[in-house]
Amino acid sequence: MNFAEKMAELEKILKEMEGDALPLDSALSEYERGVKLIRECRSYLAEAQQKITMLSQEEENDVGKGSADE
Repeated sequence: MNFAEKMAELEKILKEMEGDALPLDSALSEYERGVKLIRECRSYLAEAQQKITMLSQEEENDVGKGSADE
């Protein structure tokens, strides 16, 4: 499941839990699934942020080296 699919699943879980139709056992199970999905999404976002930071730093280094060589 990719990031967008996980977010869509979280929205579905939220809508189900906002209603009064879920029995307590089901609500607890959905809550646990939601927490797991949130953790996975946060992990994905943290990895993406690290990649962006790394690429930005590499770009800054390349630009700095380029202007020093001229």
